[in-house]
Amino acid sequence: MRLYKRTKNTDKPLLKQIIDFIPRRLLFESIKKHKSDKGCSKYKTLDQLVALTFGQLCKCYTLSDISCGLSVSLKFLQDLGLEKSPAKSTMSDGNKMRGWQVFETLYYKLLSHYTYQLKQKHMSHIIEEIKDKTIKLIDSTTISLCLSMFDWAKFRTAKGGLKIHTVWDDSLALPEYVNITEAKLHDSKGLTG
Repeated sequence: MRLYKRTKNTDKPLLKQIIDFIPRRLLFESIKKHKSDKGCSKYKTLDQLVALTFGQLCKCYTLSDISCGLSVSLKFLQDLGLEKSPAKSTMSDGNKMRGWQVFETLYYKLLSHYTYQLKQKHMSHIIEEIKDKTIKLIDSTTISLCLSMFDWAKFRTAKGGLKIHTVWDDSLALPEYVNITEAKLHDSKGLTG
């Protein structure tokens, strides 16, 4: 995906168009609630959000990939609101020091903000028999982990893992709840915690 390309209808790169779907007010409310920019002079929460979004959408495997990808051009960085491409050490420090809760809060604020629009769009494909019903899909997936690197994730004798339990809201076409547990926890108990 070429996130630095501009479309013919706008002068903004695709990544900027995606980031612009996040109302700044919601981001700043989340930052203020968790004080996630306290003590940060360079790598702010917004910088981390942009960098990690770029990394996710471009399928970057390392922080070096993100740093190199963002530095494709000075104009691209300016369009994204970044002064310079963050160094991998800066991103690593930011990932260690900044709590994930700021992004969880932002997610729920965005979910609330876009709920009505998502439901209206999704209703155009609804099956008539379930039109006015609330549908929640429940699923879990187990992710194998290397036991020598993640000793806390003991699953079987020589295997490590974790399990992701998810409640999917079909009307929004988004996860409503996600719980990450030990891999050995039974599915029936994974959504209570």
